[in-house]
Amino acid sequence: MKNKFFNYRFIVAYKASSYPFLYSKISQLLSARDCYTNKHTDVVIDGFPRCGNTYATYAFDLAQPKKLNIANHIHKRSQFLIAHKYGIPSILLIRNPVDCISSTLVRQPKYDPEALFHGYYFLYNGLKGLNSYVLGDFENVLNNYDKIIEAVNEKFGTDFNLYEKTEENEAKVKNIIHTQDELIGAKDYKQRVAYPTQERQKMNIEMKKLLLEKKYQYLLQKCMDIYDEMICIRMPKTYLQNN
Repeated sequence: MKNKFFNYRFIVAYKASSYPFLYSKISQLLSARDCYTNKHTDVVIDGFPRCGNTYATYAFDLAQPKKLNIANHIHKRSQFLIAHKYGIPSILLIRNPVDCISSTLVRQPKYDPEALFHGYYFLYNGLKGLNSYVLGDFENVLNNYDKIIEAVNEKFGTDFNLYEKTEENEAKVKNIIHTQDELIGAKDYKQRVAYPTQERQKMNIEMKKLLLEKKYQYLLQKCMDIYDEMICIRMPKTYLQNN
């Protein structure tokens, strides 16, 4: 029953994010977090869970000469609907649904795969019509993040510093990720930390098998279709050619 309520609340939150200002106001009051999009936000970097949110946020922040107000880790369409209204530069992160949903299930086993499929589709299908963000797919965030930031600068007329993927910078980002306050001392640290581990990779294989079962076939196909559509239509040519 507890897990059922958890998943019900997850779906309700996703649907409520269609009313961005109301959702953000209420959610921020309840959570006391300061990473919601507002008119003072400098840049939005967000997407479905396990799409490189943590890496993209900290790598971007590391590259800048001064501290910026970065809206991140809410995982809801409200982040981008508000950014669209105020003309705020935005990066919408995306990843193959099997990969990010399996990783989410490893990190938080209370999720129902069906709820995650619905959340994934709801987020990206609701944003595909907007032309007010740069799409950042998972592999290019990890390997060509400078090109994604460059595309943001070209689209929005900004001058954000580009992230340099050096051994030193990668080590700094990894250290930041591994020392997040919410994970310090956690028993399931290796399972939850937003960085690859051997233990989690093994668990991911089993989760992927689950997601490919026949009962999830329809939902998986819907998510794959929206993923393919987003990649083909919205991917900036400047870094799509690097793949």
